Amino acid sequence: MAKDKSTREAVLELLKKKQELSVSGLKEFLDITEMAVRKHLIKLEGEGLISSRTVRQPMGRPVIFYSLTKAGNDLFPNSYGKIAVEILHDIKDSMGEDAIDILFNNREQRMRKKYQRRIFIDDPLADRVKQLVDVQEESGYMAEMASDPELGDGAVTFAQFNCPISAIANEYDKPCECELKLFKEVLGTDDVERVSCIAKGGKSCKYVVKEDKVKNSQI
Repeated sequence: MAKDKSTREAVLELLKKKQELSVSGLKEFLDITEMAVRKHLIKLEGEGLISSRTVRQPMGRPVIFYSLTKAGNDLFPNSYGKIAVEILHDIKDSMGEDAIDILFNNREQRMRKKYQRRIFIDDPLADRVKQLVDVQEESGYMAEMASDPELGDGAVTFAQFNCPISAIANEYDKPCECELKLFKEVLGTDDVERVSCIAKGGKSCKYVVKEDKVKNSQI
């Protein structure tokens, strides 16, 4: 084990490389006791970075094997965003800017169908926003809902502290435009305002949502 690498990092790296290891398997690579290995594994499993499975043996006690969860794998750098941006650049160069717009419009339509199955348009506004936040949270956006009495009119705010497609959103405005359009559609109100954006340097993508007065007056 490298001296400048913590045991925690070494355990995660070994599981990344080997896919799955037992306590004794990890100990072979680490200059620590099995008890120390177990302590690190308990903590990492508690943080949701690794998972375990028990395998029965023909003889003796069952063996517990550990592997990385998605959250654990996400700790390692990847170039997916960079590759996606390069592909979009190639599409733009060969087919034009309109092709990029079509791609994101199609994505927005697919997402709308998915979201409409989870968001009930007849529910109160706060419930609809909560349903949207739940879907976004499941998709890795680290979304949170809040209310701000100073905004009045029953406004609800929610923020997304992570953008899974930030590398693309930093290059193209279309993903953010489609997201705003999507939220208006599934929440059933045109009164949705983005007040901060990660792609524009904000700490989060924050939205203020209000009931659509025009639509309500026509009901």
